[in-house]
Amino acid sequence: AQGSTADSGKSRESSTQIIFQEILLLLDQSLKAYRDDRTREASESAFDAYLTYELVESPLITKRRDLGLKLESSFGRLQAEIKRKAPLDLVDKIGQNIAADLKEAQQILTQKIGFTGLFIQSFSIILREGFEAILIIAALITFLIKSRNRDKLKAIYTGVMIGIVASFLTAYILHSILDISMANQEIMEGVIMLVAVAVLFYVSYWLVSKIEAAKWQSYITGKMQQAVSTGSAFTLGLVAFLSVYREGFETVLFYKALYLYAGETTAGIIPGFFAGSAVLGVVYFLINSLGMRIPVKWFFVITSVFLYFMAFMFMGKGLHELQMGGAMSMTLADFAPEIPWMGMYPTWETFIGQMILVAAYAGALFYTFGIKQERAVHELKSEATQIQNNITAVHDLVEHISHHAKRCEIFLKDTRDHDLKELSEHLKEIDSKVHELFDQVLYFENRLSDEYDRLSQPIGAREKELH
Repeated sequence: AQGSTADSGKSRESSTQIIFQEILLLLDQSLKAYRDDRTREASESAFDAYLTYELVESPLITKRRDLGLKLESSFGRLQAEIKRKAPLDLVDKIGQNIAADLKEAQQILTQKIGFTGLFIQSFSIILREGFEAILIIAALITFLIKSRNRDKLKAIYTGVMIGIVASFLTAYILHSILDISMANQEIMEGVIMLVAVAVLFYVSYWLVSKIEAAKWQSYITGKMQQAVSTGSAFTLGLVAFLSVYREGFETVLFYKALYLYAGETTAGIIPGFFAGSAVLGVVYFLINSLGMRIPVKWFFVITSVFLYFMAFMFMGKGLHELQMGGAMSMTLADFAPEIPWMGMYPTWETFIGQMILVAAYAGALFYTFGIKQERAVHELKSEATQIQNNITAVHDLVEHISHHAKRCEIFLKDTRDHDLKELSEHLKEIDSKVHELFDQVLYFENRLSDEYDRLSQPIGAREKELH
Protein backbone atom coordinates (compact mmCIF):
# COMPACT_ATOMS: atom_id res chain seq x y z
CA ALA A 1 0.00 0.00 0.00
CA GLN A 2 2.85 2.33 0.86
CA GLY A 3 4.45 1.52 -2.49
CA SER A 4 1.18 2.29 -4.27
CA THR A 5 0.93 5.62 -2.47
CA ALA A 6 4.49 6.52 -3.36
CA ASP A 7 3.93 5.55 -7.00
CA SER A 8 0.79 7.68 -7.23
CA GLY A 9 2.63 10.60 -5.67
CA LYS A 10 5.52 10.28 -8.14
CA SER A 11 3.07 9.94 -11.04
CA ARG A 12 1.20 13.07 -9.96
CA GLU A 13 4.46 14.99 -9.54
CA SER A 14 5.64 13.86 -12.96
CA SER A 15 2.34 14.89 -14.56
CA THR A 16 2.57 18.32 -12.93
CA GLN A 17 6.12 18.81 -14.20
CA ILE A 18 5.05 17.90 -17.74
CA ILE A 19 2.21 20.47 -17.63
CA PHE A 20 4.54 23.23 -16.44
CA GLN A 21 7.11 22.32 -19.08
CA GLU A 22 4.38 22.61 -21.72
CA ILE A 23 3.30 26.02 -20.38
CA LEU A 24 6.87 27.35 -20.40
CA LEU A 25 7.42 25.97 -23.91
CA LEU A 26 4.30 27.71 -25.24
CA LEU A 27 5.25 30.90 -23.44
CA ASP A 28 8.71 30.80 -25.01
CA GLN A 29 7.17 30.19 -28.46
CA SER A 30 4.88 33.18 -27.96
CA LEU A 31 7.73 35.52 -27.01
CA LYS A 32 9.90 34.26 -29.86
CA ALA A 33 7.08 34.77 -32.40
CA TYR A 34 6.55 38.30 -31.09
CA ARG A 35 10.24 39.10 -31.50
CA ASP A 36 9.95 37.93 -35.12
CA ASP A 37 6.93 40.22 -35.62
CA ARG A 38 4.51 37.29 -35.96
CA THR A 39 1.84 38.88 -33.77
CA ARG A 40 -1.01 36.51 -34.54
CA GLU A 41 1.08 33.41 -33.82
CA ALA A 42 2.39 35.02 -30.64
CA SER A 43 -1.16 35.75 -29.45
CA GLU A 44 -2.33 32.20 -30.18
CA SER A 45 0.63 30.65 -28.34
CA ALA A 46 0.04 32.93 -25.34
CA PHE A 47 -3.62 31.86 -25.27
CA ASP A 48 -2.63 28.18 -25.52
CA ALA A 49 -0.18 28.68 -22.66
CA TYR A 50 -2.95 30.11 -20.51
CA LEU A 51 -5.32 27.23 -21.34
CA THR A 52 -2.58 24.76 -20.38
CA TYR A 53 -1.99 26.68 -17.16
CA GLU A 54 -5.66 26.25 -16.30
CA LEU A 55 -4.99 22.51 -15.89
CA VAL A 56 -3.12 23.37 -12.70
CA GLU A 57 -4.87 26.63 -11.79
CA SER A 58 -7.51 25.08 -9.50
CA PRO A 59 -5.02 23.17 -7.30
CA LEU A 60 -2.73 26.21 -7.25
CA ILE A 61 -5.55 28.47 -6.08
CA THR A 62 -6.40 26.01 -3.31
CA LYS A 63 -2.82 26.32 -2.04
CA ARG A 64 -1.81 29.89 -3.02
CA ARG A 65 -4.81 31.89 -4.18
CA ASP A 66 -2.85 35.12 -4.62
CA LEU A 67 -0.28 33.47 -6.90
CA GLY A 68 -2.95 31.65 -8.92
CA LEU A 69 -4.91 34.85 -9.56
CA LYS A 70 -1.72 36.79 -10.27
CA LEU A 71 -0.79 34.31 -13.01
CA GLU A 72 -4.28 34.46 -14.50
CA SER A 73 -4.09 38.25 -14.63
CA SER A 74 -0.55 38.16 -16.07
CA PHE A 75 -1.57 35.83 -18.90
CA GLY A 76 -4.45 38.17 -19.73
CA ARG A 77 -2.10 41.17 -19.69
CA LEU A 78 0.35 39.33 -21.96
CA GLN A 79 -2.35 38.59 -24.55
CA ALA A 80 -3.63 42.17 -24.47
CA GLU A 81 -0.14 43.69 -24.87
CA ILE A 82 0.63 41.38 -27.79
CA LYS A 83 -2.64 42.26 -29.54
CA ARG A 84 -2.01 45.98 -29.22
CA LYS A 85 1.60 45.51 -30.41
CA ALA A 86 3.23 46.90 -27.29
CA PRO A 87 7.02 47.51 -27.13
CA LEU A 88 9.07 44.31 -27.15
CA ASP A 89 10.76 45.15 -23.82
CA LEU A 90 7.37 45.35 -22.08
CA VAL A 91 6.15 42.04 -23.52
CA ASP A 92 9.45 40.34 -22.64
CA LYS A 93 9.25 41.64 -19.08
CA ILE A 94 5.70 40.29 -18.64
CA GLY A 95 6.81 36.93 -20.06
CA GLN A 96 9.79 36.75 -17.68
CA ASN A 97 7.56 37.53 -14.69
CA ILE A 98 5.14 34.79 -15.75
CA ALA A 99 8.00 32.29 -16.10
CA ALA A 100 9.28 33.15 -12.61
CA ASP A 101 5.80 32.80 -11.10
CA LEU A 102 5.30 29.47 -12.91
CA LYS A 103 8.48 28.07 -11.36
CA GLU A 104 7.27 29.12 -7.91
CA ALA A 105 3.87 27.56 -8.62
CA GLN A 106 5.50 24.30 -9.69
CA GLN A 107 7.44 24.10 -6.43
CA ILE A 108 4.26 24.70 -4.43
CA LEU A 109 2.30 22.01 -6.27
CA THR A 110 5.04 19.38 -5.95
CA GLN A 111 5.48 19.89 -2.21
CA LYS A 112 4.07 17.22 0.07
CA ILE A 113 1.23 18.34 2.30
CA GLY A 114 0.03 16.90 5.60
CA PHE A 115 -3.18 16.93 7.65
CA THR A 116 -2.81 20.54 8.83
CA GLY A 117 -2.13 21.87 5.36
CA LEU A 118 -5.09 20.02 3.85
CA PHE A 119 -7.35 21.16 6.70
CA ILE A 120 -6.40 24.82 6.14
CA GLN A 121 -6.82 24.58 2.37
CA SER A 122 -10.17 22.80 2.63
CA PHE A 123 -11.33 25.31 5.25
CA SER A 124 -10.30 28.27 3.07
CA ILE A 125 -12.01 26.88 -0.06
CA ILE A 126 -15.49 26.53 1.45
CA LEU A 127 -15.15 29.78 3.40
CA ARG A 128 -13.89 31.78 0.42
CA GLU A 129 -16.28 30.37 -2.17
CA GLY A 130 -19.31 30.27 0.12
CA PHE A 131 -18.91 33.68 1.76
CA GLU A 132 -20.48 35.75 -1.02
CA ALA A 133 -23.36 33.30 -1.43
CA ILE A 134 -24.12 33.18 2.31
CA LEU A 135 -24.13 36.99 2.49
CA ILE A 136 -26.70 37.23 -0.30
CA ILE A 137 -28.89 34.40 1.04
CA ALA A 138 -28.82 35.77 4.60
CA ALA A 139 -29.81 39.23 3.34
CA LEU A 140 -32.72 37.83 1.29
CA ILE A 141 -34.03 35.65 4.12
CA THR A 142 -33.82 38.50 6.64
CA PHE A 143 -35.61 40.78 4.17
CA LEU A 144 -38.51 38.34 3.78
CA ILE A 145 -38.81 37.87 7.55
CA LYS A 146 -38.75 41.62 8.24
CA SER A 147 -41.30 42.24 5.50
CA ARG A 148 -43.68 39.64 6.99
CA ASN A 149 -43.28 37.28 4.06
CA ARG A 150 -42.20 34.11 5.84
CA ASP A 151 -44.44 32.13 3.49
CA LYS A 152 -42.11 33.16 0.64
CA LEU A 153 -38.98 31.70 2.31
CA LYS A 154 -39.63 28.46 0.47
CA ALA A 155 -38.54 30.18 -2.77
CA ILE A 156 -35.12 30.98 -1.24
CA TYR A 157 -34.62 27.48 0.19
CA THR A 158 -35.68 25.91 -3.10
CA GLY A 159 -33.26 28.12 -5.04
CA VAL A 160 -30.40 27.14 -2.70
CA MET A 161 -31.11 23.40 -2.94
CA ILE A 162 -31.46 23.47 -6.72
CA GLY A 163 -28.23 25.49 -6.90
CA ILE A 164 -26.33 22.88 -4.85
CA VAL A 165 -27.65 19.94 -6.89
CA ALA A 166 -27.03 21.78 -10.18
CA SER A 167 -23.45 22.55 -9.09
CA PHE A 168 -22.60 18.86 -8.67
CA LEU A 169 -24.40 17.89 -11.87
CA THR A 170 -22.68 20.62 -13.88
CA ALA A 171 -19.23 19.70 -12.56
CA TYR A 172 -19.87 16.03 -13.37
CA ILE A 173 -21.30 16.68 -16.84
CA LEU A 174 -18.59 19.16 -17.85
CA HIS A 175 -15.62 17.08 -16.74
CA SER A 176 -16.80 13.47 -16.87
CA ILE A 177 -19.21 13.38 -19.83
CA LEU A 178 -18.59 16.36 -22.13
CA ASP A 179 -14.93 16.88 -21.16
CA ILE A 180 -15.43 20.59 -21.89
CA SER A 181 -12.36 22.71 -22.60
CA MET A 182 -11.09 25.21 -20.04
CA ALA A 183 -11.84 28.08 -22.42
CA ASN A 184 -15.48 27.04 -22.73
CA GLN A 185 -15.68 26.65 -18.96
CA GLU A 186 -14.46 30.25 -18.57
CA ILE A 187 -17.11 31.41 -21.03
CA MET A 188 -19.83 29.50 -19.20
CA GLU A 189 -18.80 31.01 -15.86
CA GLY A 190 -18.83 34.46 -17.46
CA VAL A 191 -22.35 34.00 -18.85
CA ILE A 192 -23.65 32.79 -15.46
CA MET A 193 -22.17 35.89 -13.79
CA LEU A 194 -23.73 38.25 -16.33
CA VAL A 195 -27.15 36.62 -15.84
CA ALA A 196 -26.65 37.11 -12.10
CA VAL A 197 -25.83 40.79 -12.75
CA ALA A 198 -29.21 41.35 -14.42
CA VAL A 199 -31.15 39.65 -11.61
CA LEU A 200 -29.17 41.30 -8.78
CA PHE A 201 -29.54 44.75 -10.34
CA TYR A 202 -33.30 44.25 -10.74
CA VAL A 203 -33.76 43.15 -7.11
CA SER A 204 -31.52 45.99 -5.89
CA TYR A 205 -33.63 48.59 -7.71
CA TRP A 206 -36.85 46.89 -6.60
CA LEU A 207 -35.78 47.28 -2.97
CA VAL A 208 -34.79 50.93 -3.48
CA SER A 209 -38.16 51.71 -5.04
CA LYS A 210 -39.90 50.55 -1.85
CA ILE A 211 -38.20 53.31 0.14
CA GLU A 212 -40.12 55.94 -1.81
CA ALA A 213 -42.32 58.00 0.55
CA ALA A 214 -45.80 57.01 -0.63
CA LYS A 215 -45.06 53.29 -0.80
CA TRP A 216 -43.11 53.39 2.45
CA GLN A 217 -46.15 54.63 4.31
CA SER A 218 -48.19 51.66 3.11
CA TYR A 219 -45.38 49.36 4.25
CA ILE A 220 -45.19 50.57 7.81
CA THR A 221 -48.98 50.41 8.21
CA GLY A 222 -48.85 46.64 7.90
CA LYS A 223 -49.26 46.14 4.16
CA MET A 224 -45.65 45.18 3.51
CA GLN A 225 -46.44 41.53 2.92
CA GLN A 226 -48.49 42.47 -0.16
CA ALA A 227 -45.39 43.88 -1.86
CA VAL A 228 -43.74 40.50 -2.48
CA SER A 229 -45.86 38.96 -5.20
CA THR A 230 -45.40 35.44 -6.52
CA GLY A 231 -43.27 36.82 -9.35
CA SER A 232 -41.04 38.76 -6.97
CA ALA A 233 -40.62 35.69 -4.76
CA PHE A 234 -39.52 33.72 -7.82
CA THR A 235 -36.96 36.41 -8.63
CA LEU A 236 -35.55 36.26 -5.10
CA GLY A 237 -35.36 32.47 -5.42
CA LEU A 238 -33.51 32.93 -8.72
CA VAL A 239 -31.00 35.21 -6.99
CA ALA A 240 -30.41 32.50 -4.35
CA PHE A 241 -29.99 29.86 -7.07
CA LEU A 242 -27.50 31.90 -9.10
CA SER A 243 -25.52 32.88 -5.99
CA VAL A 244 -25.07 29.23 -5.00
CA TYR A 245 -24.68 27.87 -8.52
CA ARG A 246 -22.08 30.47 -9.55
CA GLU A 247 -19.78 29.46 -6.70
CA GLY A 248 -20.99 25.88 -6.35
CA PHE A 249 -19.64 24.02 -9.34
CA GLU A 250 -16.34 25.91 -9.08
CA THR A 251 -16.11 24.81 -5.44
CA VAL A 252 -16.71 21.20 -6.49
CA LEU A 253 -13.84 21.50 -8.98
CA PHE A 254 -11.53 22.99 -6.33
CA TYR A 255 -12.22 20.09 -3.97
CA LYS A 256 -11.72 17.62 -6.79
CA ALA A 257 -8.33 19.18 -7.49
CA LEU A 258 -7.46 19.15 -3.80
CA TYR A 259 -8.27 15.44 -3.55
CA LEU A 260 -6.21 14.65 -6.65
CA TYR A 261 -3.14 16.51 -5.43
CA ALA A 262 -3.50 15.21 -1.87
CA GLY A 263 -3.12 11.63 -3.06
CA GLU A 264 -3.77 9.14 -0.26
CA THR A 265 -3.33 11.66 2.59
CA THR A 266 -6.81 13.22 2.44
CA ALA A 267 -7.67 13.08 6.15
CA GLY A 268 -7.73 16.85 6.69
CA ILE A 269 -10.09 17.73 3.83
CA ILE A 270 -13.45 16.72 5.34
CA PRO A 271 -12.79 18.27 8.81
CA GLY A 272 -11.69 21.47 7.07
CA PHE A 273 -14.89 21.50 5.01
CA PHE A 274 -17.12 21.13 8.07
CA ALA A 275 -15.15 23.74 10.03
CA GLY A 276 -15.52 26.22 7.17
CA SER A 277 -19.23 25.42 6.87
CA ALA A 278 -19.64 26.07 10.60
CA VAL A 279 -18.04 29.50 10.21
CA LEU A 280 -20.44 30.27 7.34
CA GLY A 281 -23.29 29.26 9.64
CA VAL A 282 -22.06 31.75 12.25
CA VAL A 283 -21.82 34.46 9.56
CA TYR A 284 -25.43 33.75 8.53
CA PHE A 285 -26.61 33.91 12.16
CA LEU A 286 -24.82 37.23 12.77
CA ILE A 287 -26.22 38.82 9.61
CA ASN A 288 -29.70 37.59 10.45
CA SER A 289 -29.51 38.82 14.05
CA LEU A 290 -28.08 42.20 13.07
CA GLY A 291 -30.59 42.59 10.25
CA MET A 292 -33.53 41.97 12.57
CA ARG A 293 -32.36 44.83 14.82
CA ILE A 294 -31.90 47.36 12.04
CA PRO A 295 -34.99 49.50 11.26
CA VAL A 296 -36.81 48.13 8.23
CA LYS A 297 -36.20 51.21 6.10
CA TRP A 298 -32.44 51.16 6.66
CA PHE A 299 -32.33 47.40 6.14
CA PHE A 300 -33.87 47.97 2.71
CA VAL A 301 -31.19 50.58 1.95
CA ILE A 302 -28.29 48.38 3.13
CA THR A 303 -29.56 45.27 1.32
CA SER A 304 -30.13 47.22 -1.88
CA VAL A 305 -26.62 48.72 -1.84
CA PHE A 306 -25.08 45.33 -1.04
CA LEU A 307 -26.87 43.57 -3.91
CA TYR A 308 -25.87 46.38 -6.27
CA PHE A 309 -22.23 46.01 -5.19
CA MET A 310 -22.43 42.27 -5.93
CA ALA A 311 -23.87 43.07 -9.37
CA PHE A 312 -21.01 45.55 -9.95
CA MET A 313 -18.44 42.93 -8.96
CA PHE A 314 -20.07 40.16 -11.03
CA MET A 315 -20.16 42.46 -14.07
CA GLY A 316 -16.39 42.91 -13.98
CA LYS A 317 -15.63 39.28 -13.19
CA GLY A 318 -18.10 37.97 -15.77
CA LEU A 319 -16.63 40.07 -18.57
CA HIS A 320 -13.13 39.10 -17.43
CA GLU A 321 -14.05 35.40 -17.65
CA LEU A 322 -15.30 35.95 -21.21
CA GLN A 323 -12.02 37.67 -22.04
CA MET A 324 -9.94 34.86 -20.57
CA GLY A 325 -12.03 32.33 -22.49
CA GLY A 326 -11.36 34.16 -25.74
CA ALA A 327 -15.01 35.14 -26.29
CA MET A 328 -14.38 38.88 -25.82
CA SER A 329 -11.60 41.22 -26.83
CA MET A 330 -9.18 42.53 -24.21
CA THR A 331 -8.18 46.18 -24.68
CA LEU A 332 -5.88 47.52 -21.98
CA ALA A 333 -6.85 50.68 -20.11
CA ASP A 334 -3.78 51.87 -18.21
CA PHE A 335 -5.79 54.32 -16.08
CA ALA A 336 -8.18 51.65 -14.77
CA PRO A 337 -7.26 50.07 -11.41
CA GLU A 338 -6.83 46.32 -10.95
CA ILE A 339 -8.80 45.21 -7.88
CA PRO A 340 -9.84 41.56 -8.52
CA TRP A 341 -11.99 41.20 -5.37
CA MET A 342 -14.15 44.08 -6.67
CA GLY A 343 -14.19 42.68 -10.19
CA MET A 344 -12.12 45.63 -11.46
CA TYR A 345 -9.55 44.91 -14.17
CA PRO A 346 -7.44 47.30 -16.31
CA THR A 347 -9.32 46.74 -19.57
CA TRP A 348 -11.74 48.98 -21.45
CA GLU A 349 -14.35 46.22 -21.74
CA THR A 350 -14.66 45.58 -17.99
CA PHE A 351 -14.39 49.31 -17.20
CA ILE A 352 -17.17 50.27 -19.65
CA GLY A 353 -19.38 47.41 -18.45
CA GLN A 354 -19.11 48.52 -14.83
CA MET A 355 -19.54 52.20 -15.70
CA ILE A 356 -22.77 51.34 -17.55
CA LEU A 357 -23.97 49.66 -14.35
CA VAL A 358 -22.97 52.72 -12.27
CA ALA A 359 -24.84 55.02 -14.67
CA ALA A 360 -27.90 52.75 -14.66
CA TYR A 361 -28.01 52.69 -10.86
CA ALA A 362 -27.52 56.46 -10.60
CA GLY A 363 -30.31 56.94 -13.14
CA ALA A 364 -32.57 54.57 -11.22
CA LEU A 365 -31.96 56.50 -7.98
CA PHE A 366 -32.60 59.84 -9.68
CA TYR A 367 -35.83 58.54 -11.19
CA THR A 368 -37.02 57.02 -7.91
CA PHE A 369 -36.15 59.88 -5.55
CA GLY A 370 -36.40 62.74 -8.03
CA ILE A 371 -38.74 62.44 -10.99
CA LYS A 372 -41.01 59.75 -9.57
CA GLN A 373 -41.36 61.38 -6.16
CA GLU A 374 -42.10 64.82 -7.61
CA ARG A 375 -44.70 63.22 -9.85
CA ALA A 376 -46.26 61.57 -6.81
CA VAL A 377 -46.28 64.92 -4.98
CA HIS A 378 -48.04 66.53 -7.95
CA GLU A 379 -50.69 63.80 -7.85
CA LEU A 380 -51.09 64.31 -4.09
CA LYS A 381 -51.59 68.03 -4.63
CA SER A 382 -54.33 67.32 -7.17
CA GLU A 383 -56.02 64.90 -4.78
CA ALA A 384 -55.68 67.38 -1.90
CA THR A 385 -57.27 70.13 -4.00
CA GLN A 386 -60.18 67.85 -4.86
CA ILE A 387 -60.68 66.91 -1.21
CA GLN A 388 -60.58 70.57 -0.22
CA ASN A 389 -63.27 71.35 -2.80
CA ASN A 390 -65.40 68.50 -1.42
CA ILE A 391 -65.00 69.83 2.12
CA THR A 392 -66.05 73.30 0.95
CA ALA A 393 -69.16 71.77 -0.61
CA VAL A 394 -69.95 69.98 2.66
CA HIS A 395 -69.33 73.26 4.49
CA ASP A 396 -71.91 75.04 2.31
CA LEU A 397 -74.40 72.20 2.73
CA VAL A 398 -74.03 72.28 6.52
CA GLU A 399 -74.68 76.03 6.54
CA HIS A 400 -77.75 75.52 4.37
CA ILE A 401 -79.17 72.86 6.72
CA SER A 402 -78.39 75.02 9.76
CA HIS A 403 -80.18 78.00 8.18
CA HIS A 404 -83.36 75.99 7.51
CA ALA A 405 -83.29 74.44 10.99
CA LYS A 406 -83.15 77.89 12.59
CA ARG A 407 -86.06 79.17 10.48
CA CYS A 408 -88.16 76.17 11.51
CA GLU A 409 -87.23 76.76 15.13
CA ILE A 410 -88.34 80.42 14.97
CA PHE A 411 -91.55 79.45 13.23
CA LEU A 412 -92.43 76.87 15.91
CA LYS A 413 -91.21 78.87 18.89
CA ASP A 414 -94.59 80.23 20.16
CA THR A 415 -96.84 77.36 19.15
CA ARG A 416 -98.82 75.53 21.86
CA ASP A 417 -99.17 72.28 20.01
CA HIS A 418 -97.35 69.54 21.94
CA ASP A 419 -96.13 67.70 18.82
CA LEU A 420 -94.86 70.87 17.25
CA LYS A 421 -92.97 71.74 20.44
CA GLU A 422 -91.37 68.30 20.39
CA LEU A 423 -90.41 68.89 16.75
CA SER A 424 -88.87 72.20 17.81
CA GLU A 425 -86.70 70.40 20.37
CA HIS A 426 -85.54 67.95 17.72
CA LEU A 427 -84.64 70.83 15.42
CA LYS A 428 -82.59 72.42 18.21
CA GLU A 429 -80.74 69.10 18.60
CA ILE A 430 -80.14 68.97 14.85
CA ASP A 431 -78.83 72.53 14.92
CA SER A 432 -76.44 71.63 17.77
CA LYS A 433 -75.10 68.58 15.94
CA VAL A 434 -74.79 70.55 12.71
CA HIS A 435 -72.60 73.07 14.54
CA GLU A 436 -70.43 70.22 15.87
CA LEU A 437 -70.09 68.89 12.34
CA PHE A 438 -69.33 72.40 11.15
CA ASP A 439 -66.49 72.70 13.69
CA GLN A 440 -65.06 69.34 12.58
CA VAL A 441 -65.20 70.40 8.93
CA LEU A 442 -63.33 73.61 9.78
CA TYR A 443 -60.71 71.61 11.70
CA PHE A 444 -60.06 69.23 8.80
CA GLU A 445 -60.09 72.10 6.34
CA ASN A 446 -57.35 73.85 8.32
CA ARG A 447 -55.32 70.62 8.62
CA LEU A 448 -55.64 70.00 4.90
CA SER A 449 -54.56 73.55 4.18
CA ASP A 450 -51.43 73.05 6.31
CA GLU A 451 -50.66 69.76 4.56
CA TYR A 452 -51.17 71.38 1.17
CA ASP A 453 -48.67 74.09 2.12
CA ARG A 454 -46.17 71.40 3.19
CA LEU A 455 -46.55 69.54 -0.11
CA SER A 456 -45.79 72.77 -1.94
CA GLN A 457 -42.33 72.88 -0.35
CA PRO A 458 -39.21 71.20 -1.89
CA ILE A 459 -38.55 67.58 -0.87
CA GLY A 460 -35.57 68.48 1.34
CA ALA A 461 -37.59 71.06 3.29
CA ARG A 462 -40.39 68.52 3.83
CA GLU A 463 -37.91 65.96 5.21
CA LYS A 464 -36.49 68.50 7.71
CA GLU A 465 -40.00 69.43 8.80
CA LEU A 466 -40.84 65.77 9.45
CA HIS A 467 -37.80 65.34 11.66
